[in-house]
Amino acid sequence: MIFKRLFNVAYDRNKTLQEKMFAVIPVIGLLTMFLLIFIGILVGDDIINIFIISVFLVIFSGIVMFSIKKRKVQLGATIIASILVLFILPVAFILGGGIYGGSPIWFVFGFTFIGMTVEGLRKYVLLVIGGIMTAVSYYCSYTFPNFVTQHTVEAAHFDSLTSVLLVSALMTVMILFQNQIYKSENKLIEQQKEEIQELGQAKSRFFSSVSHEIRTPIDTILGFNEMILRNATTDEIAENASNIKSASKILLSLMNDVLDMSKLESGKMEIVPAEYDVALLLSETVNLIWGEASRKGLAFHVDIDKTIPKRLLGDDVRIEQILMNLIGNAIKYTSEGSVKLTVKWKPLSNSQISLSFSIEDTGMGIKRDSMPYLFDEFKRVNVEETKGISGTGLGLAIVKQLTDAMNGEIQVNSIYTKGSAFTVTIPQEVVNPDPVGELALETLKKREATQFYRQSFEAPSCRVLIVDDNVMNRIVTAKLLRDTKMVIDQAESGAECLSRCADVEYDCIFMDYEMPEMDGIETLRQLRSQVGGMCRETPVIVITAYSSADDQAKYRVAGFDGYLLKPVSGEMLENTLLRVLPADKVRRITPMYINPEDDKLMSDKERLPILITTESACDIPKEMLEKLRIPTIPLYIKTKTGVFLDGVEVETEGILKYMSEGGSEDLAADIPSVQEYEDFFAAHLSDAENIIHISMSGRAGGAYHVAREAAASFDKVTVIDSESLSSGIGILVLQAIRLCQEGRNVQECIAELNVIKKRVHTSFLVDNIDYLIRMGRIKRRVGGFSRVFMLKPAILFRDGRGTLGRMMVGPAQKCRKNYVDDQLTRFAPIDRKLLFLTHTDLSVAELEEIKRWIANIMVFDEIIVQKESASMAAIHGSGAFGLLYMLGDSEAHG
Repeated sequence: MIFKRLFNVAYDRNKTLQEKMFAVIPVIGLLTMFLLIFIGILVGDDIINIFIISVFLVIFSGIVMFSIKKRKVQLGATIIASILVLFILPVAFILGGGIYGGSPIWFVFGFTFIGMTVEGLRKYVLLVIGGIMTAVSYYCSYTFPNFVTQHTVEAAHFDSLTSVLLVSALMTVMILFQNQIYKSENKLIEQQKEEIQELGQAKSRFFSSVSHEIRTPIDTILGFNEMILRNATTDEIAENASNIKSASKILLSLMNDVLDMSKLESGKMEIVPAEYDVALLLSETVNLIWGEASRKGLAFHVDIDKTIPKRLLGDDVRIEQILMNLIGNAIKYTSEGSVKLTVKWKPLSNSQISLSFSIEDTGMGIKRDSMPYLFDEFKRVNVEETKGISGTGLGLAIVKQLTDAMNGEIQVNSIYTKGSAFTVTIPQEVVNPDPVGELALETLKKREATQFYRQSFEAPSCRVLIVDDNVMNRIVTAKLLRDTKMVIDQAESGAECLSRCADVEYDCIFMDYEMPEMDGIETLRQLRSQVGGMCRETPVIVITAYSSADDQAKYRVAGFDGYLLKPVSGEMLENTLLRVLPADKVRRITPMYINPEDDKLMSDKERLPILITTESACDIPKEMLEKLRIPTIPLYIKTKTGVFLDGVEVETEGILKYMSEGGSEDLAADIPSVQEYEDFFAAHLSDAENIIHISMSGRAGGAYHVAREAAASFDKVTVIDSESLSSGIGILVLQAIRLCQEGRNVQECIAELNVIKKRVHTSFLVDNIDYLIRMGRIKRRVGGFSRVFMLKPAILFRDGRGTLGRMMVGPAQKCRKNYVDDQLTRFAPIDRKLLFLTHTDLSVAELEEIKRWIANIMVFDEIIVQKESASMAAIHGSGAFGLLYMLGDSEAHG
């Protein structure tokens, strides 16, 4: 009965692992002691030895039962172990024949018992004491042999044999039992892990469902509101519509807080650095939030350091989210007084700064004892004072985690009843060091107010079908597309969609994902296999509120030709249609959203004698393109999910992610059609008397040839083959701008550019050569050889053709350094005015290291660090970078 109770404890999941071990191992020890008594009788041990063991068998049994019942396992284990090492084992050694018996092996059992049952410091103390007592026992046996009970030879051998077998068996049982317990515990942990994962997935599904249910009405609100803004006849109507837009976006931001917290907890939140305009970031933030302060009667102030660099590299979406939460909280918890946004900066290195945002308010402040809980989820401090204030309770938790994710820090200073100040400091990389200039509150508000809609195309011969079970969503989408003059039909279900597509051929179908009876994926599947259907090849764009990465992957696998996340705008719809509609049915008009003041400035400017244009693959910083008035025509990126405009519908980060997920096999850069080039040239001839278009290498792709064909329709357009890619094109473009500024005429510019392009040095160190192998630039056997021996190729451009340069050997850092040394020492002389350090996705630290290597070899007047366009990243892949510069005349002619 006692043993049954002990083993029940061993398998009781409510007991600790130590309690389970203690329930069995001492039992094994008690059985051992009983066997020792039996063996002692057989071999003729001293009667005193047998008596002592019998007494302690009773005592130990009582200690075990008491310890388990009172849950004093460590105390019981310590008592038993102490008695073992201090008394039983030494006495048994002396009375059991010393080294001429089985006693020595029982010291091993004693040490094992201590190791498996006792925890903490006491374990090591007992092990040391046990070692000392073992040494003392051996010393006494050697020094005073007369005190040791002597066995006969037969008894000594029998005692030793039985002790070895017995201890071996007992230790094996102990270890097997311990392993069984660990296996049981691990199985339980795995079950709990699966339950936690299922719970997390259920929570994600719940949040996705919440996202869908909230985004759908917001989509309707913002859609109708956009129509009001388009047709606003008075300033008051426009202002009211702008306020509706701001409130809706704040609601969207609150919903995103809930979704983002879920992503942060699951580790799926990604920080995606991109170039951004500081003034535009602050303008969007201020315009979304200042109206709320005004409605509460609070003064809203901004103090922005006018020397902040104009363009930075960072995750502006997450920064705006941080500011929205902090400023929103400040307004929420301030009943009177003011809220102030202060933006400052300080340099960290040559290309990195520390950007600091401080939000101060005159609100209720925070109690000192509430500070430790300030960034906890769903935790509200100053509960009594904030009873009437609503919110998710996630804002500050998200701010803290996003700040940490961007390697920043957040500080809080608060005086209870007087106000609070939150300061977030985030490292950012400088793209354009020009100062942002004076940014007052009215200036920031005006930037947003001057944006208005202008349609981008007309396609009266196109027919579009909108499939959505929500009638308001259908109406909104149709109204947003009204100005395009397309024929627009509507269907309220998947079944009606199939019915219409059986008789009518559509140029594009917009389909909601969440529909009753037949969802978007099932409708698409049946549409693609519809016997006699007219739309089996029609592009189908899913419009949905489910925004997780898993959802997007599901849409791609299902075969949708595009993906739009609610709430949609006219710009999103028209950009998508421009990608999928037949080019011969579309008449391009203007870009989607423009600043009317900029439009007025352009119309007031004199027509340029020569306008330099190029393609999106030129890899020149966007602010430089804007400043120098260099229009670019976007290339296309083809994937199995559709075709996307480079820099408009897809960015470098998206392409690299797509490649990392196994999509490189069906990835390709593509070029605009002749008609698109013609439309591009025609649109810009109104700005200049002549156009010189700098195109990518004619031997690297067909853009140059298509552009030349389009230019043949105009007298004033000349296309030049740059014989380069990426920023190599950009260098030639900048040289063309210089020639125009010097007053050269068209013929002089063309002649000079054809000479200069021979001096442009373009090279890249490629980390992933898969695309180059598929293009035939590198042979497959060379590629396999490269992977085995960690070789990374340097691709050089000479006379418009990419060739395999030197192969760099070793790990990435070594290859990069050798590449820099090779490119800056092997080619001479080098024009040191300008160097482009163009890369796909290198970190700030990696770029700084490369710049240090460059500085150790030579100094350039200007180094432009530029991320590659999506079309170039599709060729070079992740981890690539290049050094692009101009050579001196001697190298060019040599």
